[in-house]
Amino acid sequence: MPTRIYLIRHGESTWNAQRRWQGVADAPLSDAGRAEATLLADALHTVPLRAVYCSPLRRAVDTAAVVAAVHRLDVIPVADLREIAFGVWESLLATEVEQRFGALLKEWWDRPDQVQIPGAEPLEAARARVAAAIHEIVARHEDGQVAVVAHGGVNKLLVLTLLDAPLSSYWRMRQDNACVNIVEFDGDRGRVLVLNDTTHLR
Repeated sequence: MPTRIYLIRHGESTWNAQRRWQGVADAPLSDAGRAEATLLADALHTVPLRAVYCSPLRRAVDTAAVVAAVHRLDVIPVADLREIAFGVWESLLATEVEQRFGALLKEWWDRPDQVQIPGAEPLEAARARVAAAIHEIVARHEDGQVAVVAHGGVNKLLVLTLLDAPLSSYWRMRQDNACVNIVEFDGDRGRVLVLNDTTHLR
């Protein structure tokens, strides 16, 4: 049997609601984000999860904790599931980044695989650590089902890797707050079954 991973983006954070750049900054869930986590847990309550892994950032840990509680599991933080670091943009409002870094921001939208944001983590480096973390999780659960609660950027990088797609395609998919993706691994070979499902939030 393959390993099935329910790859989840955390619920809305207070900085998501304010449209602030987060990266590795540690904003908590908003009230809406906590409600999303509850709906997410309800949707997954019949899935026989063997473990719940997450990014060590609070918005992911708190989302994962709600899911794990339903299954009477502990949350397992994994450092390499943290979000992509955005350097000098972190903590700034979207409008502030647009005003202060307009040309660089345009490059981020147009060529995310080539842009160099001061102090930020390159996408290629982030993809390498995320892929390694996921393969380690798969090795621990060769025939089981697990949840992984991470971030929009992290999830995109994993999906692109599974599809053997270039990092320039980073913006060709959405990852909404509290969405569920389902991916499977049969040994080293992975495939995408579900992408950005948010029907449980309606």
